[in-house]
Amino acid sequence: MLTHLMSRMGEVCGAGEQDEVSFVKESMDDLCEILEAEILKSDASEEEKQILLARLRKLCSTKTNIMLVGATGCGKSSTINALFSCDHQEEGYVEIAKVGSKADPETRDIEKYRIGNLILWDTPGLGDGTEIDEHHREVITELLRQEDEEGNALIDLVLVILDGSTKDMGTTYRILNEVIIPELDEETGRILIALNQADIAMKTGRHWDYEKNEPDEILTRFLEEKTASIQARIKEDSGLDVEPVYYCAGYEEESGEVVRPYNLSKLLYYILSALPTEKRVAVFGGINTDSEQYEYNDDGMDYNEGVKESLYGMADYVAEGINSGAETGFLILGVPGAVVGSVVGALIGGVKGILKSIF
Repeated sequence: MLTHLMSRMGEVCGAGEQDEVSFVKESMDDLCEILEAEILKSDASEEEKQILLARLRKLCSTKTNIMLVGATGCGKSSTINALFSCDHQEEGYVEIAKVGSKADPETRDIEKYRIGNLILWDTPGLGDGTEIDEHHREVITELLRQEDEEGNALIDLVLVILDGSTKDMGTTYRILNEVIIPELDEETGRILIALNQADIAMKTGRHWDYEKNEPDEILTRFLEEKTASIQARIKEDSGLDVEPVYYCAGYEEESGEVVRPYNLSKLLYYILSALPTEKRVAVFGGINTDSEQYEYNDDGMDYNEGVKESLYGMADYVAEGINSGAETGFLILGVPGAVVGSVVGALIGGVKGILKSIF
């Protein structure tokens, strides 16, 4: 296995960033096995080895389930396409189709996308009629009540997407207040509110700077007021205090004009921050590796750096509580540096480089 991985490393040496990304993702299973072998032959005590192995295996095998909810046309599919990637279709996998700005999905069933250990649940669009919405309400409730093999809630995060171009959000508010929040009970930290289509949020002129790919001052003020209003209404209706994120997933107009993503890094950062540390590696394995997707964000903070820091933090998960004196250095998969051989350390350093090239 080690010889195979070293051989593959040689193949991508000097290759482009996308080849490196593909290599690391293809080699995740190999990498986990090699890290296990390095732990076993390390100087750590037997007890410490077992702790490290248990945490590493859990980290490498943990699935992350994210459910997307929103009205028809709010951009759930375009958000999936913007944030995540699926280059090929396999058994149990669903290829993510490209969508345009005029997409009008109509479905009664939940679509399940699996990218490695990341599972996305695209729920049917709301607002197409009372009878249809009642059906949608039932399937959303059923999914929220599902449990994983350990008896925990299957859904780790509910991403509620609102359409920034409309004032009519009543149906989504009702599903949020009457289904999602009650079903999650006291675990409302698993809810994230996002306002898509920020570029067309204003009807009186778009106020979007295409050259800079960002809202002008007028639109920025409008979006901040709108998200504040959404936050206040949700808190008043349900007691849930959650700060909405406004963004644009990006799309191509019928005229051929391309609107590039905006605040996508911010949305990804909020998603990672809302997930337990051990759940983040699955998101890393499924993200869209096109660096242009994450180029434009507001200046609230360095969200690209925030994304990387969220992933670096996984090191603490595996190393926590180990007292062998091993120095805990930077590691994507979370094994103390003194426990890891030079070849594996070099590969993990390559993963750090890949993150830097993406964000």
